[in-house]
Amino acid sequence: MICDVRIDDRLIHGQVCGFWIPQYNLERIAIVDDEIVNDQARKTALKFGCPEKCKLSIFNVDSAVDKFNRNIDAGIRVMILVSSPIPLLKMVEKGYQIKEITVGNMSTKPNAKQVRKTIFISPEEKEAFIKLAEHGVNIVSQMVPSEPRENIINDIRKV
Repeated sequence: MICDVRIDDRLIHGQVCGFWIPQYNLERIAIVDDEIVNDQARKTALKFGCPEKCKLSIFNVDSAVDKFNRNIDAGIRVMILVSSPIPLLKMVEKGYQIKEITVGNMSTKPNAKQVRKTIFISPEEKEAFIKLAEHGVNIVSQMVPSEPRENIINDIRKV
């Protein structure tokens, strides 16, 4: 069962390990990233940072769509984790349905505009968010479970 689809450009880090894994009692984190899947050093670092009780899988977009459409998550608690909305848009365009995306941290980068205190988006990311919303995906911001979930698509459209 997919418990959350989360964007956080830090991927496996303190907030995910300390707050989100316990919040959802996650058994697996599935990172979807076409670059990391081929980068052994980054994969090793991410696996090292993931708590032992939670497994880590790293998929490219095509493999993620195939696996999740075949319900490989049946019977286990999974979070899909990405560093930007772009892989999620690709997944939706390839037929994977996402109801809601939780946006955590998106660090500043060249040409990025600030949406919220810790959310900076590039023009490409803005376009991906808008297209996701057009597909009926709800876009919310929430850094940690104790914070309220806030819909941010109107803020994204304004930047």
